[in-house]
Amino acid sequence: MSEMQGMSNPDAPKRRLQVNPDALRLVPAEKREFWEKLAEDAELNIASQFGKRWTMLATLTVILATPDETYEEVARALNRSPGAIRYRRQAMIHLLRDEHSAVDRVEAYRRDRKVFHKYSDYAEVAEALEQLGYFDLPVREQFSLAVPLGQPSKSWRGDGSSAALAQRKSRDGSLKDEVRRLLDEARSRNTSS
Repeated sequence: MSEMQGMSNPDAPKRRLQVNPDALRLVPAEKREFWEKLAEDAELNIASQFGKRWTMLATLTVILATPDETYEEVARALNRSPGAIRYRRQAMIHLLRDEHSAVDRVEAYRRDRKVFHKYSDYAEVAEALEQLGYFDLPVREQFSLAVPLGQPSKSWRGDGSSAALAQRKSRDGSLKDEVRRLLDEARSRNTSS
């Protein structure tokens, strides 16, 4: 497997999968050969460390990255995807800020690794933070270290902000609907009186 597109060669063109919303069409047999050959030439570029076990050194690299670095820069250095770097960095942030039950996840993993294997990333980040002495620092210093890295592009929402925005929009929409309903009820009572 080769490295992820754009990671090893920054000048490489970025390609995106195009989605065709049109109805499916049958390809005549005489034209099918071209499309079958095209499928053979398709190339999948992924980070060479994709799906491989994280080393303590790689985890420390993510933790010690400075906020002026981007997820993409750190990913390039570690041969990982920017999303993988973001996940580890977010685990660090959640642990240092004691958010989203991060500490509970680590404790659950340490109690029963088999049952709570999905929390292994958090446990590995917690171990690195413990070794660095970050948990012994004053809370103020922990919070100052718990900063996300730079986004690879302005539209990248790998930090969970898109989910937060969608949740806020949904909440704001339902609140507006409730206010409208109450106003309509009040108006109908006033007109009927």
